[in-house]
Amino acid sequence: LFELGLAMIGTTDGIIIGVYICATIVVGLYFARRWRGSEDFFLAGRSLTWPLIGLSLFATNISTEHFVGLAAGGNKEGLVQGGYEWIASYCLLMLAGVFAPQYLRHKIYTIPEFFEKRYGIETRVMLTFYFLAMIVLTKTCVALYSGSRVLSDLTGWDFEMVMWGIGIVTALYTMAGGLAAVVYTDGLQAIILMAGAMLLSGLALNEVGWWSGLTARLQELGKTDLLSMVKGPESDLPFSGFLLGNFLIGGMFYWCMDQVNVQRVLGAKNVREARLGAIFAAFLKIIPVFILVLPGVIAAALQLDIRGADGNPDYNRTYSVLVQKLLPVGVKGIVLAALLAALMSSVSSMFNSASTIVARDLVARFRPQSSSRTQIMAGQIALVVVMVGGILTTPLIGRYQHLWAYLQEITGYLSVPFAVVGLSGVFIRRANRAGAVAAVIVGVLMSALLLADSHAEGGLVGFLQHPYLNSFLHRTFLCAVITFAALMVTSLMTAAPREEVLSGTFSFAWVKGEGESERDLKLAGFWMVTVFLMVSVLWWVFR
Repeated sequence: LFELGLAMIGTTDGIIIGVYICATIVVGLYFARRWRGSEDFFLAGRSLTWPLIGLSLFATNISTEHFVGLAAGGNKEGLVQGGYEWIASYCLLMLAGVFAPQYLRHKIYTIPEFFEKRYGIETRVMLTFYFLAMIVLTKTCVALYSGSRVLSDLTGWDFEMVMWGIGIVTALYTMAGGLAAVVYTDGLQAIILMAGAMLLSGLALNEVGWWSGLTARLQELGKTDLLSMVKGPESDLPFSGFLLGNFLIGGMFYWCMDQVNVQRVLGAKNVREARLGAIFAAFLKIIPVFILVLPGVIAAALQLDIRGADGNPDYNRTYSVLVQKLLPVGVKGIVLAALLAALMSSVSSMFNSASTIVARDLVARFRPQSSSRTQIMAGQIALVVVMVGGILTTPLIGRYQHLWAYLQEITGYLSVPFAVVGLSGVFIRRANRAGAVAAVIVGVLMSALLLADSHAEGGLVGFLQHPYLNSFLHRTFLCAVITFAALMVTSLMTAAPREEVLSGTFSFAWVKGEGESERDLKLAGFWMVTVFLMVSVLWWVFR
């Protein structure tokens, strides 16, 4: 199998990939010697600085489903598939300005811990089990499946062997080194994955005759709409849906409340480093449209053959075909190393977050007398269970044709309850414990109904068939409105929150935090405005 892989990708490419894997393991194991207690293991001793936080946020998010899914989406629907990336920049500004200062002020280990402080134990437990289920079913299994699928296609190596190999290697350095190992390897991986993706994008542009050649070819094919990022309200990916359903709901939860991402911010040295790290990541999220989605558009312009074994177009093959057709020996190894970087970075983050949640929200919460060593051991066991569970559930993915669309839709609906509860918690002081529980229950039920209606032939509810509700993004916003109504009605009908909440301890305020001077606060504000304007101008240019 090894000789077959080298024959397909070349000895030089194989050496590059091998060197990269060894370097990642060495960096990860180096940090195994540096942690002494649970805070060191789960939060890197709260010592992270903004460059590492920003790079880690970016690398954690960009996984193999981005390489595969965004290229496929670009080939089929165009640049509009990158709308999630630019909305992420807006959401990261919310993390920098609103949520990060709150999390660091309360010195939490996990997001469920913050929810308990704000609302009560019920929301903490519900969110804990939600996170664990999501990490197994839609994060670990999807990342391992998509990455292993591409590597298997390109090298000829056995799919199962690749998947278990990557899972075990990543689990080992994550178990040994904790969050510090994850973040420092993320820093290395972020640089490699951006370099590899930029390389492929540049070669693809060169192949098509750069921007003028691309636009000319698309015009000949009648596909110039592939370069448009702004679609009408009746489309599958409307601009209004990105703002209402993704920015306020799916993206807000993913970037500001999802333990896998936010854990980097929780390990920040202080508020200054957390803010600047999130802002740095917001800058970086501008890039994927041009290095991950654009190659898919170029594949459409070049009319590359992406047919599967059945002779029908298989858009998920877009990335693999681009690599095979465009990359010379040596360069292919760099790009495959970038793919591995994205995969291992995301998976290690998922593993570490799962171990942190189990250790802090279950073991430490219900057995506070347990030692740091016991908590870490419980977390490491959870990490192994998540790895095995993620791999064993990958067959479920084979039942769906469009991995990227499936991920966005399912994640969007599942985000509704806690996105509403989390946003209300920092902006509405009157939102209380009973209201939060009611919102989660109503949000889950409404999400299930809307999801079922979307996939039932002819629909289940008449008014939901309106053209403006074709997109799941509009539907998740509708679900959020109903969930918010349940939260507020229940809150107003029951006792007010405790005095600590009413006094504004959990409320948003633009004030300097730990480690910040007035100058730091103004500087953060300047960079936040700069990012916001840059992204907004890009939306306008690519409208």
